[in-house]
Amino acid sequence: MASDDLRERLEAHRGPVLYSDLAAHLKRGAVFVVAPSIDLVTCGVAIATDDRASVEHWIHSGDLRRPTADELEKWPGDEGRTWISVVVQPYVLLQDPKAD
Repeated sequence: MASDDLRERLEAHRGPVLYSDLAAHLKRGAVFVVAPSIDLVTCGVAIATDDRASVEHWIHSGDLRRPTADELEKWPGDEGRTWISVVVQPYVLLQDPKAD
């Protein structure tokens, strides 16, 4: 799939999710948090196209990471909170729309 087509598909499926939608993905360790400084769809395209240089840079800088223990403890009680997500199988990428 061309990256422009992939970008369009990911953009079309980018949207809000609640904790209840994430619970199973969190249990299997498939959720990654994307810093607000990184475009969520750009990150998804990089992962899907195996752009190792970008992905490794984001991981090393902390801009792409797994949820912290504190977040995993806090999120279930934060009912009604939404994140913006993109699914890049087998991963779910999240951004907090309130974080800046």
